[in-house]
Amino acid sequence: MRYEARFVVDPHVHITTLYKPAGAKSLELEAKGLWTGLNGEVEPFDNSPLCLYDMERYGVDMCLLKPSMIGTTNEAQAALVDRYPDKFRAFCADQTLKLKVWREEAKWTLNDAADEVEKALKTGKYVGIGEFVPRDTNPKKIYTFKERLDEYRTFAELAKKYGVTMDFHDFAWGYEWDPYQLLARIAAEYPDVPIIFCHSGYSIGGYVMGANVIRKACAVAGTAIGGGGKNIYLETGTWPAEFFEIALKDPNVGAPHLIWGGDYGHVPQYIVANPGREPSSFSSSMKRWPPVPYYHIDWWGWALHQIHKIRDWVTQDEINLILGGNAAMVFKLPVPFERMFLSGRPDIWGVDWEKSVPYIPKDQVINPD
Repeated sequence: MRYEARFVVDPHVHITTLYKPAGAKSLELEAKGLWTGLNGEVEPFDNSPLCLYDMERYGVDMCLLKPSMIGTTNEAQAALVDRYPDKFRAFCADQTLKLKVWREEAKWTLNDAADEVEKALKTGKYVGIGEFVPRDTNPKKIYTFKERLDEYRTFAELAKKYGVTMDFHDFAWGYEWDPYQLLARIAAEYPDVPIIFCHSGYSIGGYVMGANVIRKACAVAGTAIGGGGKNIYLETGTWPAEFFEIALKDPNVGAPHLIWGGDYGHVPQYIVANPGREPSSFSSSMKRWPPVPYYHIDWWGWALHQIHKIRDWVTQDEINLILGGNAAMVFKLPVPFERMFLSGRPDIWGVDWEKSVPYIPKDQVINPD
């Protein structure tokens, strides 16, 4: 078997649900034909056996588990990490509170959400906050920019305190203001907090806007003034090959800002071929197809094929950063050896090239030199 890189990580994995409805409210949605798998409480399910099979099949070394959907829990993710410590790490969010709110047993408050997240982080079992930074999900809630910024500040403080990452997924909520300004502001205020831009904004339905989504993400991550951008990492897992060219040829972005992986699991969306058009292929939910696929989409087969397409003009050293090196550094993952990843090159790292050496601290190395 030819492995794709020296160390391969998918930092956006969903394996604790099959997106089936659970509880009276969700079953009622299903009965009315309104169930999509992304709205309401889901039935927990341990899909780790298939994930581990695919990891072996495709040479993926580690997966980072997202809770995200209502009904999946921080504790279930941590249990999988405990069972497979060399394969998994986990994120946390306000999962118990979200479930209580959905069941109408509680009202969402920032203090309660922050308390739940901090309780999880205190255990040391989680590498980041996300997939969704906690928010009031009441559909009638209208957020101001400052209100949402203050919520992000609360969780950025926790991320800083416990040395973990924070996800950004607010591009999906349809605010009356530009969420990219929120991302730029929080990145500038908390330069020591790594921010993972989930999907780089290219999520379900993003194919309609195509490459413009990626250019917008690059504009924020590549900010050259104001102090922001250096701590923003663009998640690339749902990108077709042509989008890599945009980011890699952007002099303010490049390989150090890219982290491969995104949405592996029985997620309610499909991979669709789109030859001769832009993008050439994409992943999305489909209005006229079954809301939740009856099979497990082959995410890695497709995503790694996009990497195969860029090999003619990207060095393997850069691919090693994208497929796992950046994730290992950002999430502090154990790696086999210290000198595995591109570092110390001014053409890649710019004025910060000296800070890239060593790229992986010795205390993360399983077999130190």
